[in-house]
Amino acid sequence: MDTELPQYTRSLTPRSNSSPGSRSTQVPNRTPTEHYYHLTSSKSRPWLTLKVISKAPTSTYLPAFYQGEAMQGTVTLTLDKEEPIKSVSVQVLGQMTSSATDVLTFVQLSELLWTHTAAPESTSSRSSTTGKLSGEHSWPFSLLLPDQCQLKSPNGTPQFYPLPASFSERMARVHIQYQIVVTIHRSRFRVDSTLGTVVGYCPVVRPVAPSPARQISYLENTPLIGPDGDPDGWNCLEPLRILGSVFSTRTVEATCRLALAKPLCYTRGSAIPCVMTIETTDPQALDLLSAPRAPVVRLLRRMSTQEVDPASIGSKKLPGIEYESTIQEVTTAVWWPEQASDPRSPRRRVLHGEIHLSPTLKPSCRLGKFELSYSVAVYAPRAVAFLPEGGSDAVLQREPVVIGTVYAAGPRPRIHSPPGYDDASSMGQTSEFRLFR
Repeated sequence: MDTELPQYTRSLTPRSNSSPGSRSTQVPNRTPTEHYYHLTSSKSRPWLTLKVISKAPTSTYLPAFYQGEAMQGTVTLTLDKEEPIKSVSVQVLGQMTSSATDVLTFVQLSELLWTHTAAPESTSSRSSTTGKLSGEHSWPFSLLLPDQCQLKSPNGTPQFYPLPASFSERMARVHIQYQIVVTIHRSRFRVDSTLGTVVGYCPVVRPVAPSPARQISYLENTPLIGPDGDPDGWNCLEPLRILGSVFSTRTVEATCRLALAKPLCYTRGSAIPCVMTIETTDPQALDLLSAPRAPVVRLLRRMSTQEVDPASIGSKKLPGIEYESTIQEVTTAVWWPEQASDPRSPRRRVLHGEIHLSPTLKPSCRLGKFELSYSVAVYAPRAVAFLPEGGSDAVLQREPVVIGTVYAAGPRPRIHSPPGYDDASSMGQTSEFRLFR
């Protein structure tokens, strides 16, 4: 889906007023695409047709909608002879599933298109208040999903969550799916007919604008100003004390400090700007630790599920969702030396870097006990001839971030990684996660 949408604010926690982003329900003008779905008779002639209008690229894609876009279309009934029908309705369902039988419907909208007790006008050749229809009938519909859904907390109080994006992955235990379903309701002893399609839904998650200095850098296509020159534009983490040995002959101590560009909400398809400062009194260790391939900073994705208390969703329970938490390495930062080094600081080196975000990343979300969250993690350096104390696989520091779906207001972020600085350790990880339980 196109990621150029208007501004809006979204919180990942119920009723939270703080967010690294802003919210709007406006949507861009894009060429509509018509999707057709049919039920056919024994003669292979369509007798029930669902037309859905969306902004998907082509009709070969599933219908796709951003937050604020109405789900519109037409239901057409073509009957060669009279059939007893009680009513015709269309509904939109948002469901979270953990198995074929464990389903939580967190949002549901419906529209009654026709009923035999009060038949509204339709393009029909024959209709009757007796409940029999024949010929062709067509009813337009328009359903707009709310921005939030409501679930009950374990103590019975309502909690509100932004509607999550569609989510389905082969190895995931939880799936989030939206559907448009048409139902032909018949008499008590006759089977109803249903026709529907899965649709894609994407919330509008946009970061607030970055600092003025960073916006100027994007406009002029110049290197970003670091935390020293733009303190309001960076979130500086606590310094890390790194201990290790060089060439297995002597012990060295260094201090590393990571800074992430504010706000801590980043649009998929862009990059997370980073700055790493390394300080040590050992000149040889400083050269080793400040090499562009030495710092190890990764984007991690955490997907957590927990058994749902029956009180949290009324009378429904999802016994298939037991507590589970998985952490996946998504991609690794690439680094390059700061262009203007400070000769007055021979014990200090500064590296600039970026964490490239795939356009297909799933945005951050939370729904009840299911949460999809991201963080930036710092590991011990992996430098030539340097052996860190305690090994190099442990996470030394972690900072939560939000993955958004649209760009911030103002100039679009630029990728500043110089050519030739692609980190081999990150190649392929945007499409193939490394999984840890």
